[in-house]
Amino acid sequence: MEYESKLSDIIASLPEVSGGFLYSPDKGIYSNQTGSVVSDTALQQVSLKLTKIVSMLSIHFNDTGGVRITFNNLILFGMKIEEGNWLFLLHQPSLSPGMIKMTVQMALNIQAEDPLSEPAAQVPSDSPETAADDGSDGEALMASVLDPDSELSKPLLAIQEELATHIGPVAELIFGDSVAAWCTNSSHSLEDLPELIAVLKEEIDDESDRKIFLENMKSYLSPR
Repeated sequence: MEYESKLSDIIASLPEVSGGFLYSPDKGIYSNQTGSVVSDTALQQVSLKLTKIVSMLSIHFNDTGGVRITFNNLILFGMKIEEGNWLFLLHQPSLSPGMIKMTVQMALNIQAEDPLSEPAAQVPSDSPETAADDGSDGEALMASVLDPDSELSKPLLAIQEELATHIGPVAELIFGDSVAAWCTNSSHSLEDLPELIAVLKEEIDDESDRKIFLENMKSYLSPR
């Protein structure tokens, strides 16, 4: 199927859409139709982050058919389509996910009885591919350390906010996955925060941003 021409049709049919592009793990971003909305440099960064996000989704949430990331005044909405490709649209918040789905389904001739799903909160426990290791222990530990009564709650939220200033809205997904792994593989205490920060700094591609991140994390890197 000619996804490029279909993408153009979808963008043209939805006034709230500012642009879009296609993505696949082997090609990265292609058929960029964002015009001047997104710079080439920004797209390169987005492509790197999408590779990590799609990889995480395939491992932890393999039944997920979509992802939605909120920017200051736009939303990046991605939907998995056929043959391992993803279609991403930048749109105004006023455009509902349901309208996007319906438009894409019609354009790509996807049957309504096989709708593209919303991003999954977790892989169903009865999924045969993941029944042996569904990550539920890590998720439970993560929920406990983020509880408002936990001594880790404020530091972790501060770390997430600082990470977001350097890599944007994808920080929420990357932070969540990293914290879940950190909770599983450490004693998840204040003393273990340097281990988490060491992992998260590798998600910052720009060296100067990475240095600023570490500088602002000094209070959590110091011995306690």
